[in-house]
Amino acid sequence: MAVDALITAGGKGTRMRELGGEKPMIPVLGRPLIDYVLDAVRGSRSVGDVYVSVSDNTPLTRAYLKERGVNVIETSGEEYAHDLGQALGALRTDQVLICPADMPLMSSREIDDIIGGYSRSGVESYSVAIPHEMLQRLGARPTTYRFTVGGVDTVLCGISVVDRKKMVSGAVLTEGYLVMRSEDLALNVNTADDLRAAEKRLRERA
Repeated sequence: MAVDALITAGGKGTRMRELGGEKPMIPVLGRPLIDYVLDAVRGSRSVGDVYVSVSDNTPLTRAYLKERGVNVIETSGEEYAHDLGQALGALRTDQVLICPADMPLMSSREIDDIIGGYSRSGVESYSVAIPHEMLQRLGARPTTYRFTVGGVDTVLCGISVVDRKKMVSGAVLTEGYLVMRSEDLALNVNTADDLRAAEKRLRERA
């Protein structure tokens, strides 16, 4: 199955102030952070159209994307859940892959695996979880609460596939989780240390 993708890039990025500038535009080995996410999403065989939500918090990101012909959706920039609702309301597709703009190590293959899992799951909200012990081992600091999936202590990484129509209607969605033991999905760039770790891994890939 093919779904559209929404990359969320309109937040305030308060934890990245030590580096200055807008989080999606922070240079990672000389390229804006968001470029790596766009490459991964566009390279997926399971993704149709790609959209990026922006706000007045990220004017440079907005201008950069528009110059490159990327589909941009305007949101308020006030709060994640509110902005997500605005962005999903602007789309017309039935199912949407949602992912943050701060995961430069994510791969197209992993996206294909996630969407494939959603199509087989039969649920309306399918979220990716990472084992908490993996984050501890990598020195990453989770931004969401911990919960147990199949006996594994996990945290959400920020990627999900949802039934867009039901979500914007306010209906309660059936939920499912995919536990992925992927170091690449465990790293969201939120601090200078995260940035250095991402660049190190990208150099190793090259």
